[in-house]
Amino acid sequence: MPTSPLSSPSSHLPLPPPSSSPLTPFPLRYSGRAPIRHLLIGSPTLVQHTIHQLHNLRYAEAGLWSPEIFPSGSELRLTLNPGEVLRILLRYGAIAQAE
Repeated sequence: MPTSPLSSPSSHLPLPPPSSSPLTPFPLRYSGRAPIRHLLIGSPTLVQHTIHQLHNLRYAEAGLWSPEIFPSGSELRLTLNPGEVLRILLRYGAIAQAE
């Protein structure tokens, strides 16, 4: 498995520290809500930076994202450029219907 460029001193993007206020945990399932998957595809450093930004915006805890996925000959039908990784977040949501 490739080494993480996050440990490299030549990283161009400093990672923001996680916010100090705790996030409200999300239940795994919601009644009346549908799952939605968020995909982040890019360099490992930029993907990790984006995950931390979403955490600081209180959108999703950083630990809810999948580990890095390095597709190679798997059943996944996405085209990633060399050096890119994929990470996935599953959330549940609903859209309010107008009455």
